[in-house]
Amino acid sequence: MLYLVGTPIGNLGDMTLRAIETLKSVDFVCAEDTRVTAGLLTHLGVKKPLVSYYEHNKLERGPQIIERLKKGENAALVTDAGMPGISDPGEHIVKLCIEEGVPYCVVPGPCAFVAGAVMSGISTSKILFMGFLPENKKQAAPMLETISKTEATVCLYESPYNILKTLKTLETAAPGRMIALCREITKIHEEVKRGTAKELFEMLTEEPPRGEYVVVIEGAKPVKDDPETAEKAGKIKDGDENAVAEFIAGVNAAIEGGMKRNEAVKTVGVRFGLTRSEAYEIYGKGGREG
Repeated sequence: MLYLVGTPIGNLGDMTLRAIETLKSVDFVCAEDTRVTAGLLTHLGVKKPLVSYYEHNKLERGPQIIERLKKGENAALVTDAGMPGISDPGEHIVKLCIEEGVPYCVVPGPCAFVAGAVMSGISTSKILFMGFLPENKKQAAPMLETISKTEATVCLYESPYNILKTLKTLETAAPGRMIALCREITKIHEEVKRGTAKELFEMLTEEPPRGEYVVVIEGAKPVKDDPETAEKAGKIKDGDENAVAEFIAGVNAAIEGGMKRNEAVKTVGVRFGLTRSEAYEIYGKGGREG
């Protein structure tokens, strides 16, 4: 049996009794970083052999772990913090278990994006978790298009090194929407900052970012229910120069952010209450005139 065991995301008091008993009962523990897990096991008074299993060795190590399980051993899989299988290679070994007919079960524990969504104060009726935003613009473009359109609350993970860049990108993908930055969740310096992407960028420019972040983004309003969008669409169709310029600037910013031209026109057009054909026509005229 493989046990996927949730571990604390900060506060060691969040380790469940079931998780501790599971770690005590297995033959070995598979860990993302054996040094981190060794510290946790020492704290819990658990002594077990550790096997390294992480993103860059999963293709080689995964089958080896499966073979040991087939021979009758029991193993626990843990990540450095939170639930294995969420934005980590635990997902890969679960698929191997299914393919090879090896039994597995989940021992639930803390999950950073779930905690962040609850802390944010933003609607949790529909949540879309998207992991880390790729640094490569082309790879990030489809995710940004989804963020721009979806009515679900979006949760991302981000490091303190990239958070300013991500907020700058979100100024285009989710302009004016409420965003919550949750950091150091369950730790002494737990904090939530709320505001638009632009406001949060300014906050973190004055106060350098620290700690890992859960970024919670308010979903897009349905176009038909958004008076502001309807008003913008009306102004653009009436030829209001300021509204047209705002639309064109939004498309150009999306293109600079990594979206293809057609995707950018379509995506920004939705935010301005325009049909695809209307958006292409208006952007085409603006481009020729510019």
